Amino acid sequence: MRLRGICAVVAGGSLALVVGCSSDDGAGEGSSGGGTSDDAATTFGADASTGTSGTNGSSGTNGSSGTSGSSGTSGSSGTSGASSSGCGGSAAEPAAAAPVAAYLDKLPFNNPTGAKRTAIIDAILKSCEVFGATAAKDPGWDRKYCWAHLTAAINKESGYNPDSTVSDGYGMRNTAAGKANDPTVGLLQVRFSSTVRDFVGLGNTAGLSCVGCTFPAALAAHKSESGDSAFWAVSGPQQNLAKMKDVACNVGLGAWYYYYNASSNGKVSAPTYLQAYCGGGGTAGNLVTGLLSHLQGPESGKGVIANVAQLNGLQSANSGAYQYVTQIKAQFDAMVGPIGGNHPFFLTQVPNKGQYCQ
Repeated sequence: MRLRGICAVVAGGSLALVVGCSSDDGAGEGSSGGGTSDDAATTFGADASTGTSGTNGSSGTNGSSGTSGSSGTSGSSGTSGASSSGCGGSAAEPAAAAPVAAYLDKLPFNNPTGAKRTAIIDAILKSCEVFGATAAKDPGWDRKYCWAHLTAAINKESGYNPDSTVSDGYGMRNTAAGKANDPTVGLLQVRFSSTVRDFVGLGNTAGLSCVGCTFPAALAAHKSESGDSAFWAVSGPQQNLAKMKDVACNVGLGAWYYYYNASSNGKVSAPTYLQAYCGGGGTAGNLVTGLLSHLQGPESGKGVIANVAQLNGLQSANSGAYQYVTQIKAQFDAMVGPIGGNHPFFLTQVPNKGQYCQ
């Protein structure tokens, strides 16, 4: 567990200690908050979350939910369900790229430009196409909700800096193989020993390839090793750092992690780890379930927060989790505009292991 509120942030080759760099309380990815009671050598997901979330400080704090505009919702690009173009993306669906661009323009700051902006829009579209919830499975869902969620989450996680690297306490933990060098990395702050390891072990590799990312085949040789092994914790993270920073890989993995937890980790009494989900288990959750699992790990993220009143209850019980979810929600609401009926963050997402598992 890292020292609360202080972490080492590396971006563009510089190192700085940042106070209050994260909205969580150190439970983070792969730590005790992620639930390590299971055998990490065999149970995928037991030590996983992408949890140094909120490294972008105050992003998303401006404005009140759902009070601004409806930009990006016009035209056929906002319709529910999957497109007919397979993997989707800017080239296949130029009309869909327009609302995502409009969402980026509504960010309070950090709006990406140039080639980086183009790559991010494409990665968001493709990631939502293959890993996002669908109206066919989850009534009331619209794919533009995934677009807005990822647009806001990237701003919260990294401020749209693909080189963002956070070395927290868990990332520098002591292991039998030596001191870990296992930071969270990139636009959605994924970690090698948990997110990547889980995906290599059980994730939908065809889906991630559709987004534009394929991990080296050599990683599969380490699937049976613990997240604390020399490869996953010490040498592998740095050997694969460029791949983790890749926009398609990072956004694809982050989306996969958010939505597989959103659709499986809704049981209040016990977390559903990836291995159990891919084995046919899982309890319906919602996007808040996915957000909290990403922030703090499946153990602390389990269960369902079903409405705003319950979400507000987190303010005193877990202020870091409350800030994380509500800051992303505030940006989401500013992008999508007023929504009638149940808010998308609280819509039920039912299990669908074929979408997330090998």
